[in-house]
Amino acid sequence: MADFLTYPFLQRALISGLIIGIACSLIGVFVVLQKMSFFANAIAHSSLAGIALGFLLGINPIVSAVIFGIIIAVLVAYIKNRSTLSVDTIIGIFLPTSMAIGVLIIGFTKGYKPDLLSYLFGNLLAVDTFYMYLSLGLGLAVIIILAIFFKPYIFITFDRQLAALQGVRVAVYDYLFIIMVAATVIISTKVLGIILVSALIVIPAASSKNISSNFTQMVIFSVLFGFVSSLSGLLLSYVFNLASGATIIMVSAAIFFITLPIKRAVRAN
Repeated sequence: MADFLTYPFLQRALISGLIIGIACSLIGVFVVLQKMSFFANAIAHSSLAGIALGFLLGINPIVSAVIFGIIIAVLVAYIKNRSTLSVDTIIGIFLPTSMAIGVLIIGFTKGYKPDLLSYLFGNLLAVDTFYMYLSLGLGLAVIIILAIFFKPYIFITFDRQLAALQGVRVAVYDYLFIIMVAATVIISTKVLGIILVSALIVIPAASSKNISSNFTQMVIFSVLFGFVSSLSGLLLSYVFNLASGATIIMVSAAIFFITLPIKRAVRAN
């Protein structure tokens, strides 16, 4: 353990992992309360097409995935606002379609691409300097945006109709939020993988909800749980030679099951 921070790749992994953990858990509070967990999961899976497109065109796959994911997220929101279809139905259309596009693009990509497959499960220890600064920019952007628009987002989260009646531009804030969710989910796939990334958005916020009595507490505990999950998961993966993304999620899940009885105890009293 003494040599943990002496390696540059571990330093980058630790910085990126902690920033991703904080950003995901912070944005996850609004995702859980607005019941958008399926949306976050769908965006994660749709990123496969963007990543595959990046490999095919020879550009950074995270950059192409972020652009592709934001387009999908905006399309989902646009169709939701202009049709009678439910969000679940719209996502049920876009999720398999985008994944099918990804599979087809992979078929056009010449040669074996082990890096492409690593995006399915993530690899925190393969984080490069570009990704470290990208995740740092993401974390700062999420914190600044939510800090500036904290009150409108609280208003929209708990009563959308009343917020609209009070003059809050709900649609504008919705588009900004889904773009932020899409960027957070897809940038985090490098660390956690397409399959697991939505878990770090949902589980810390759900764990926090188990023990919080108000919104402020939920935000604080969610960020704390995201931070602890990322730090503990990274350390455990290093010590026991485990997959970093899966280990982070297992720590986060353990926190959820520890906090679950507290919620039941509060209800019983």
